[in-house]
Amino acid sequence: MDPIISDSLPASPLLRLPFEIRLMIYEYLLLPSTTPSAGDGTSVANLVPDSSFHTYYSDDTNNDPFTLSVRTIDPWMGSQGSRMWRRRSTFHIRTGPFLTTTTPTTYCVLLSPYTAHLRHTIPSLLPLCQQIQAEASKILYSNYNFSFHTSIEAIVPFLSDLTPTSRSHVRHLSLTKKALPYTKEFDRAEWSRVCDFLAAPQVSLQSLHLHVVAGKPDAGYQAIVPIEGRDFDVMLRLRKEWLGGGADTGGVDLEWVEQLLRIGGLREVRVRALVERCARAVSEKQAFWVAFSRGVVEGAFGEWVRGRMVGPV
Repeated sequence: MDPIISDSLPASPLLRLPFEIRLMIYEYLLLPSTTPSAGDGTSVANLVPDSSFHTYYSDDTNNDPFTLSVRTIDPWMGSQGSRMWRRRSTFHIRTGPFLTTTTPTTYCVLLSPYTAHLRHTIPSLLPLCQQIQAEASKILYSNYNFSFHTSIEAIVPFLSDLTPTSRSHVRHLSLTKKALPYTKEFDRAEWSRVCDFLAAPQVSLQSLHLHVVAGKPDAGYQAIVPIEGRDFDVMLRLRKEWLGGGADTGGVDLEWVEQLLRIGGLREVRVRALVERCARAVSEKQAFWVAFSRGVVEGAFGEWVRGRMVGPV
């Protein structure tokens, strides 16, 4: 059958509609529903990797209707899981009692009650043809905030699996920096890889939501000297000029901040502290973490980061 009819318009009824009408249809199908779904679709059991999308709701994963949470799948959750990974990139994560072994896994997208319909609309709409995919993908990927929490290792595989056009439409991303004293070398490597990927021209982020795990001792922050914005500049300068950008000293761990600052040209940067109770500092690294945490909680770190990351590339 000839795909072009006599009046030179595409044969598809959808593509024959005016572009403005098509956009309204895409928004209706892909944006969050005004009426959240209810039923067994919100069960935690849906985390078992039986498809590309999983419906799950919690304060941690879906903060608002425009959030799509992406998480690393537990490689031991469901023996049939690996058969469903063929269309998604796989990567290795540390497993075992002492995190001494690596196990292949992949990621999944957690849908909230406001986005449960995407389980059906995305595979039914985007693969129809290249034009529809190009038009609808912009609506999908530019409006949602893709939240990875601490699943840092899933960011690069998830974005790499998107087409170049879809990846260029991703505008909002959220991630969490783990507690500094408990960061391992493989965590540092994943963080560096993610920052390099997000700083590349292939990604055009406009907003970044950074959650930082902050430690607060039982006695509070009253006896802790706060770290202000100008202090971060001094510490980065000392690390670069005196230490040659090498290993941190005195417990000061800001290498991850230098890597984060590579992501430029953002319009919005939000920094939020995820406060956890911690014991009294008994090491230089813990002492710095507590002082740094106060700067995050009181907003000094967030204001300093915005001043360095928001603006032209």
